Amino acid sequence: MKKLLLTFVCAAAALGVCAAPEKIGFDKLPKSSQEFIQKNFPREVVKDTEMDREASWDKYTVYFNSGSRVSFEGGKGDWSEIVMKNGAVPATVIPVRIKTYVADNYSQSMVNRLSTMKEGYKVGLTNGLTLYFDKEGKFKKLDR
Repeated sequence: MKKLLLTFVCAAAALGVCAAPEKIGFDKLPKSSQEFIQKNFPREVVKDTEMDREASWDKYTVYFNSGSRVSFEGGKGDWSEIVMKNGAVPATVIPVRIKTYVADNYSQSMVNRLSTMKEGYKVGLTNGLTLYFDKEGKFKKLDR
């Protein structure tokens, strides 16, 4: 019984170590992710880059010196989340319909968090509100 328990504990520990994010060089990101960073965050300085092996895909996260970060999902390197510590998500990244909706309805706020979801987009504003949009950028709901 002790051997079985010890084997289980060792296996769990090994899985935990394998699941931890691994620091990688920026050049190890998928090419499309590197280009996305260079195009949309030209003034940011990359502090760290991590790769986390999820169940069936890789997740990459780029951390900037400013405290902001961008995450990418899968082998194609599509962005999945952008979190800005100070300032706004670059306008070049925000879908046009979402950008227009925010400007029309929340002109005093900036988008400081943007993430993709299966249903569409989740948008965080500097005023603390969270907005949800479908894949076409149509407003769905608001969380306070």
